[in-house]
Amino acid sequence: MTVLQVELPSELQSELRELGLVDEPRLAAWVAEAVREKLAASRQLAYLEGRAARGDRDAFRQVLAKVPPVEPAEEDRW
Repeated sequence: MTVLQVELPSELQSELRELGLVDEPRLAAWVAEAVREKLAASRQLAYLEGRAARGDRDAFRQVLAKVPPVEPAEEDRW
C-alpha cells in the first residue's frame, strides 16, 4: 500500500469531524473509498464519451423513423 500525505482545507476537515471521521484509520478508509468512487466515475465518463463519439445521428433518426406513431400505453403515461 502507498502512503499519500494530503493537505485538506480547514472547511473540509471540520466537515469530516462532523461526520465522526476523527481517527486516522477511519479517515484513511473513507478517503480511499472516495478516490475509488471518483476513479470509477471518471472511467464511466470516458466510456460514455467514447460511445457518444462513435454515434451516428442519422442512423439513430432512421431507427426512430421505424417506430409507429401510436400513443403510449396507459401504464407508460405520466
